[in-house]
Amino acid sequence: MKQSNPIQGHETRGLILAVASVLCFTTTSLLLSHLNSTYGVDGWVAAAYRAVVGLIVITAMQSKTGKLQLKHIFSNRLLLARGLIGGATIPVYYTCIIELGPGRAGMIGGAYPLFAAVFALFLLQENLKRSYFAYIAIALIGLALVFVDNGIGNGKPLYDVLAIIGATAAGLCIVMVRHLRHSETTSTIFAAQCIFTLIITIAIAGDRLLMYNMQALGLTFLAAITVVGGQLAITESFRHINVAKGSTLQMLTPALTVLLSALLIGEHFSMLELIGGAAILIASYRIVISKQ
Repeated sequence: MKQSNPIQGHETRGLILAVASVLCFTTTSLLLSHLNSTYGVDGWVAAAYRAVVGLIVITAMQSKTGKLQLKHIFSNRLLLARGLIGGATIPVYYTCIIELGPGRAGMIGGAYPLFAAVFALFLLQENLKRSYFAYIAIALIGLALVFVDNGIGNGKPLYDVLAIIGATAAGLCIVMVRHLRHSETTSTIFAAQCIFTLIITIAIAGDRLLMYNMQALGLTFLAAITVVGGQLAITESFRHINVAKGSTLQMLTPALTVLLSALLIGEHFSMLELIGGAAILIASYRIVISKQ
C-alpha cells in the first residue's frame, strides 16, 4: 500500500487555501462593483459590514489568533495609529474599486509592497538590497503607465490618487504590524482596524448603513464574509507553504480581477494599463520574496 506523504499533504492544503484566498478577494471586488451599480451600496457602507463581520470572526477565533485586548488599542500609540490608518484605508479603497473599476483599482493597490519596503527603510532602518531599488523603479514605471491612460476611470484622477494613497497606507500598515506582532496578538491588531473602520463609516455613512432590501443586505454581508475569509485563508496558508509560493499566488488576485471584471462587468483596459499593471505585480512580487 502506498503511504501518504504528510509534508506533501500540508503543502497541498496550503496551496488550496492560498488559491481560495485569491478567489475570495476577487469575488469581494466584483461584488462591491455589483452592489453599487445595482443597489447603490457605496464603499463606506460595505466597509462597515466588513468591520462587523471581522470583529465577530476574530472574537470567535481568539484561541487561534490570541487574546483580544481592546484596551490596548487606545493605550498603545502605535496600535492606535495602525487602527486609524487601516480603518480609514478600507472604505477609501472600496470606494476606488467602485469608481475606477475592480481591475484598475487592483492594479494600483498591488503596488503596496514597494511602499512597505520604503517605509521599512526609513522607519525600521532596514538595509535594502540594490535589487530593491530596481524593483521599486519598475513598479513606479508601471504606475506611471497605468496613470497615462485613464481606462475605465474616464477622467477620475482623484480616485487614482486615492488608490495610490491607499496603497501607500497599506504599505505603512504592514510595517506597523511587523513591529506590533512582538507585543500584541493577531486578534488585537486585526480588531483595531475593524473598530476604527466602524467608527469612521458610522460617522460618514450614518443611516445609509440601514438596508431594507434583503438582497442588497445579503450580498453586502457576503462581500464582508468573502474578504474576511480570504484574510483567514491566506494567513493559514503560510503555515503550510513557503512565502515565495504564497506570494506568487497572491499576485494572481489583481490579475484574476482584471480578467473577470473585463468578462463579467465590461471593464476596459488599454495596452498601456495592462503593461503597467504587469510591471507593478512582477516588481511587487520580487520585493516580497526578496524580503524572506
